[in-house]
Amino acid sequence: MKNMENQVSKTGEYEINSEKNELSVYLEKFPFITIIGKYDHILGPSCLYTPVEYEDEDFIKNLLRDALNTKNKFVILNHDKFYSQTCKVRIKDEDARGRNQLYAIILLRHIEKPLIPTVHFKKIEMLFRKVGEEEILKNNITVFEEFAQQIRETYFNKDELLPLESCNLKVRSGVNTIQGFCELILEEKTKKKKLSDEMIVDYINLMLDSCDEIIKALEENLQGSFHG
Repeated sequence: MKNMENQVSKTGEYEINSEKNELSVYLEKFPFITIIGKYDHILGPSCLYTPVEYEDEDFIKNLLRDALNTKNKFVILNHDKFYSQTCKVRIKDEDARGRNQLYAIILLRHIEKPLIPTVHFKKIEMLFRKVGEEEILKNNITVFEEFAQQIRETYFNKDELLPLESCNLKVRSGVNTIQGFCELILEEKTKKKKLSDEMIVDYINLMLDSCDEIIKALEENLQGSFHG
């Protein structure tokens, strides 16, 4: 998988012991659980949204702590029969220490399921940023529920989460991500909202990563056709 240098994989300090808890039942029906968390400089990690309840009350807290206490943007953690993939998103907040708030978008998945390619997390981050910084900072659960619903509508019951073996799927995913960030920049500028240079650089880097994904997919496809 690309960008593995920007990821960390380790075993969590906690396990889920029950074979048929709510988490297990949910993952029998759906490909992943969406969790949205935040790291507060004073209060520490907190969960803003999750569709299920957990028998171990410390599970989410520990998951967020381990995911957010790394410098990597993308984090992979193993938890007994499950694993999580986290995309960390910094949202500008002039009132916060460091002038930003750190959010985590976590997809919790059964250990037998394949890793979700990072290109999808870039798309998910783009959808998250489209919610708007002001709305995100309100920490309104309704807003996060609507965002999680958008993720479900995008990925549930579709083949997009399968390993990106198809060149067409890789290219389409990359183009969609680039298009989404371009639209986001234009939308912010049209509304005359302040878009910091740091934020623009972040968006451009994400789009360049998507360009690399597209180029790699095309090169692999060409090599395959030569050897086929």
